[in-house]
Amino acid sequence: MADDDGFEVNWKRGLIPLSLLVLFVLRFGFGAPMWVLLVLTLWVPIYYIVYPWLLKRRWRDFEQSFAVGFQQGNHQELLEEYQSRWFLRKFGPRAQMLDKLGLLYSASGKYREAEEVFERALDHAEAEERQKLCFNLANVKYELGKYDDAEEIYRSLKGSGANPYRHNIDTQLALIDLQRGTNTDEARKHLQSVRDRATGQVKERIERVLD
Repeated sequence: MADDDGFEVNWKRGLIPLSLLVLFVLRFGFGAPMWVLLVLTLWVPIYYIVYPWLLKRRWRDFEQSFAVGFQQGNHQELLEEYQSRWFLRKFGPRAQMLDKLGLLYSASGKYREAEEVFERALDHAEAEERQKLCFNLANVKYELGKYDDAEEIYRSLKGSGANPYRHNIDTQLALIDLQRGTNTDEARKHLQSVRDRATGQVKERIERVLD
């Protein structure tokens, strides 16, 4: 948690000292037998070893399954799998899980649902996750015809320094120009130059505006 002054409090760091205090009170305040104290301490290896191991394993399996299924276009099957992954939806990396759901909605043409999911994901995102989520959100806003909002996000990403989406951003900005009827010659020239090497939804967008 972080308060208004930006002071960050990691409550997990206090779990062990708090547990020791509870054990002390139980032992010397209530005279709890040792076997009770030993049972209570089992949460330490479960929480710090078993739980992270299980979470990492399930997340890795889901990432692999998602990558293969998404590439094959099995979006409905992946949506069903996503809903069945209750453990990851509850305890997994929140922003990354929502990002995958947003991608599935977007690939299925459910852009309004995707927009809402990506915006929720940004609320939970770490700094290193925000570029990808913002780019995905801008793509959805483009599909919804919200060109001003999409352009604002694209330009903010473009001005944020090095990022892996720079070339795609230039293409998206050209698409917006062509949709608006502004800078059409430059936009068309750029889209024609990247048309052959474009893939996926980007290629579909280019084909739609050029044909």
